[in-house]
Amino acid sequence: MKGLIAALAFLALPAAAWADDLGLPTRLSLDEPKNDKGQDLEFERQRPDDSSSLTPMEFIYRHSELEAGMLYTDFDNSLGLQSNIAFYFRWGVEVVPNLSVHVTFRYCEFTNGPASMPNREELRIQSFVFGASYHVPLSREFALVAGLGIGPSWWDSSAFNNETGFLISGELGATARLWAMLRLKAGIVLDFVNTDFHNVSGTQVNLSYLLGVELGL
Repeated sequence: MKGLIAALAFLALPAAAWADDLGLPTRLSLDEPKNDKGQDLEFERQRPDDSSSLTPMEFIYRHSELEAGMLYTDFDNSLGLQSNIAFYFRWGVEVVPNLSVHVTFRYCEFTNGPASMPNREELRIQSFVFGASYHVPLSREFALVAGLGIGPSWWDSSAFNNETGFLISGELGATARLWAMLRLKAGIVLDFVNTDFHNVSGTQVNLSYLLGVELGL
């Protein structure tokens, strides 16, 4: 435990220097900087209306957003899979204020079945989800977010035939601002998946609990 605390303190030093170079706040505080009228500077930070002056590549670069985190998934009972953790990475572009389009890659790899089984099933599940999300600001620090996406998925097994599928994904969550451009995100994800994996046909419904971070305006 002492080693972990020392490592975190060591890693915090370059992070603090990086935040200072970018002009980001280096601590959480209720005291926000004020302008000469006594107004919070955060409320003055608005996305510049520069769309007409930027090339498409410049627009994408300037308004890109990154997100990464974990999904704890309860699979549909018909699939016969244990609940497990997946990881995801998302890249998006804010096309208008608070509305983003994005692509998400999910990856899940685990061993299915009781530990007493001599030959347990090795699984790898991957998907690409293309979608959009909308943030609803509640205050300076908090916002609600809702999203919808569609895309292909790949289900690989050491004991059954590998299958491909198609999913429709809905997401609902909330974000809390940690730094000027960094937000913590938590929510739920509901996936409607059509696949023949594990010899199951039709549509399966998987529920996931999401925890991640967003980096962007």
